[in-house]
Amino acid sequence: MANAFARRFQLIVDRLTQGNKKQFAEMTGKSASHIYKICRGTSRPSMAYLESLYDEFRVDLNWLLTGNQNDSGQISNASDSKEIVFTPMFDVQASAGMGSVVQGEDVSDYFAFNKAFLSRQLGVSGENLAFVRISGDSMLPTFRDGDQVLVDMSRKSVQSEAVYLIQTDDGLMAKRVKQIQHELEITSDNPEYPGWNIDLKKLEENPVVGKIIWCARAV
Repeated sequence: MANAFARRFQLIVDRLTQGNKKQFAEMTGKSASHIYKICRGTSRPSMAYLESLYDEFRVDLNWLLTGNQNDSGQISNASDSKEIVFTPMFDVQASAGMGSVVQGEDVSDYFAFNKAFLSRQLGVSGENLAFVRISGDSMLPTFRDGDQVLVDMSRKSVQSEAVYLIQTDDGLMAKRVKQIQHELEITSDNPEYPGWNIDLKKLEENPVVGKIIWCARAV
């Protein structure tokens, strides 16, 4: 059954090519099978593809991704859209426990941010951002199981002690990281979990994915 996003995407296909998915695929540079999957709700388009729909056809991405429509309808107001950043949420979990093996990295949803908020409150531009979900309790009380954390994937160098997303042999982990001479000290905020050190020469085996800069949770 098609989800809400898929139904809105179908409306764009209807508007631009009178529902002809093959023609829409040819017009937008995708395979017909991929467009059929998007309209059925079994696949999600990349952010680059959505941005191309805006660039070429002024599709209102805020409406397409969230359902919130501006006064101009499904074709966006250019000045409004330029103030919004759509951040992907990847279908992976970052363990705050003993490790969470990543099975895939498909985009499951998008979050809309105002660029001014990102710049003013978080000091980032909006590029190279992604959401992942926290799993486990090793980062209590900082992060809870189920929290959505925003990761700045451009910040892979540990300049000062902070919470980072790291890739380990056991999968993605959210951990507090501090550089000590030629090692990274990896610790949990929950004292019941042990820490460990990573030799800086082995960072290719245990890369820092990015710095966690914000958290969203239900209350």
